[in-house]
Amino acid sequence: MSTTMNTAPPVAVPRARIAEERGRTVIPDAVVAKIAGRVADEVEGTRGMHRGLGSLLGGSPRPAKAQVKIAGTSVTVRLSIAVTYPHPVRQTTRDVRERVSRRVLELTGLTVRHVDIEVSELVRDARTA
Repeated sequence: MSTTMNTAPPVAVPRARIAEERGRTVIPDAVVAKIAGRVADEVEGTRGMHRGLGSLLGGSPRPAKAQVKIAGTSVTVRLSIAVTYPHPVRQTTRDVRERVSRRVLELTGLTVRHVDIEVSELVRDARTA
């Protein structure tokens, strides 16, 4: 007994169509802002900020304040950071820009177009006090 199978040749589906069928990932602005703030605090020469009564009462520092605006696959970041004295402010902000841009891209896939930085606190480094 012989059996014959009729099979159609496989049809190639374009990759773009496959990606569309899987859906899309949306990362809220608040998540990207939190990432940017945490990454800024990882840079040598920065430190968590004290806000309000926290600095007077010895409260724990908070991460850098960050705001973002996402447009498509690119993002603009605004940071408010604390720099420890005597670290050079210009070099520290340059390092923050580079690291935030790189890590946001690695973690979210979003390209950072621009990073505005406001140094809102200059904090004495405990090691030099």
